Formats: sequence, structure tokens, C-alpha cells
Amino acid sequence: MNWPALEIEKPLGEAPGKDYLKGLAAGEYPATIFRQVLSATECEGIMTRLIERDLLFDPVAGIPEKFRQESIPEGHYREGNEDQALRAWRSEQTGTVGDEKIRIDIGTSLGYRGSDREGFLNHSAESNALLDSIFEDLTNPIEKLYEHLQLLAPTQRVCTAVEPDGRKYGKAIVRAHYGGYSYAPHFDSVRRREKRTDYQAYRFEHQFAGVLVLQNTVLDGVSAQCRIHKCFWEPEVQPYLAENKFHEYAENNSIANADIVLQPGDLYFFNTGCIHEVPGVAGEDARVVLATFIGYSEDDPEIYVWS
Repeated sequence: MNWPALEIEKPLGEAPGKDYLKGLAAGEYPATIFRQVLSATECEGIMTRLIERDLLFDPVAGIPEKFRQESIPEGHYREGNEDQALRAWRSEQTGTVGDEKIRIDIGTSLGYRGSDREGFLNHSAESNALLDSIFEDLTNPIEKLYEHLQLLAPTQRVCTAVEPDGRKYGKAIVRAHYGGYSYAPHFDSVRRREKRTDYQAYRFEHQFAGVLVLQNTVLDGVSAQCRIHKCFWEPEVQPYLAENKFHEYAENNSIANADIVLQPGDLYFFNTGCIHEVPGVAGEDARVVLATFIGYSEDDPEIYVWS
């Protein structure tokens, strides 16, 4: 089955653009892609800043112990108000200290920290201040992501997710993946997976992700890219995800998929309700992205963005 991504030229011209996100919500295409939102030089400048500030590391020199301690295990998230760690899929590795698969987050993850509401909102405020300082005097990738999302939704207001008391969520997150860190087939949803009924982000019917690539990793000519399956999450799919058997399910049900092939500086948006994955590529460099989640309902005047 042919299911190509929608590549969008900027500027969008006179096209109203109001149906781009509606089509994404319906699964009409796997992703919308903007190419070269940042230049290679701008991406390199951001990476240099992150390493200079000791927020990321150069893997050539080995893995500093502090980053091993900060690493997020594959598939890790929490549900509702429970602090028990859950996994979106069964990990093939234990995530021990000796594991070379490292994920470093610069920012605040609702999926990781949302079970402690006060802690999440306080950490978000600190993260937003940190991100503002990181990108000072650089082309700000967060602003670029928000601007391009706004192009896709000219009749709605794109803004950082906020609670009724005015406290904001993390505006975005930088995620660095070292040593072949992977994402097995899974879905993401504040409503359907994490069940965060006490957050404003819960109100939206659809959840998207926006991802801007800052650095790729390559091994034997292959880079880590996102694969999106034309399959929305349903309860009947969950056992196949949990047991790492979704590929078998997809083959038996002739489910189409699309590989989203990206270079540093490329930005794409996709529906996180569709089963998606990122294979691990243990190249010399880290795979680094600026990422957000996005809450969208067709009849809501606002579009919320968070990390």
C-alpha cells in the first residue's frame, strides 16, 4: 500500500492550510515534513552549545558517569498519579549501568514526570528558563517548530500548554540517543496511555508530535529514522506491542508503513496515535532531536504544545 508523507514547501502560498492537521488526525498521510528549517551550520552551532554546557557529551571520549545515571530507560513512562514505572513495550535489555544505550533529556517530560503534578510544573518552569538560556544568540529551534506548526493551523492559536492557574508545561525537550537507543513499536497518548485526567492536555481529541532533527547518527550508511504504521492504537493491538510482536501483527493484517527519512534541520509532524518506532543505530554520534507533543481538536481554538 502506498502511504506517502506530505512534504510542504514554505511559504504555503495562498492555500488556507486549515485541513493539514485534520488530514493528519484522520491518518490520510503519515507525516507532514518541512525540509531544512535549520541549516547544517545552525544545527552544528546548537550541538556545540549543548556539549560546551555539559548538557550532552561527545561519545568519542566515553560516557561520563553522570549521564549513565540520568539516562531514561527504553520505553519508560508513568500512568495517571501512579509513580510506578511502566514500559510501553517489553525491553530486550535490562538498562543496567553497563548498558551503552543512553537517552538524555534536556527539558521536562510529561510522560516521565507527570505523575507528580507539582513536581512536573515546577520542573517545567526551570526547564523553560534553561532552554531560553541555551538558545540565546542562536537560531531558536523551538520558535521554528512553533512557527511551522502555526502555518499548518492558521485559524487556531498555537501555544505552550498551560494549566488554569497560569503555570506552563515544558515548551519542548531536547532528546539525545546514544549507542543504538531505540523505540520499539508503540503509541503516545495523554488520554489513552498515560490517562492524565488532571491535566489540561487531556482535553484534546488528537495528539501529534513535532520533531526537529539536530544531529543524525549513521552506521554503515544507515541512519535512525522514524517508521510510522497505518494503524491507530486500539485495545486489540496492545498485546502485540507489549510482547514486541507488532511486526507480525502488521504483516498478517497487511498494514502499510512509511519511513520518514530526515537530515539535520528537517522538521516533521505526525500523529502519535499511529503505531510508530525508531530503530536503533549504534553509530559514532548521538541522534539528537528537539521534540514536542501537540494537542489538537478540530473545534478547539487553541493547539497546545508540550514536552
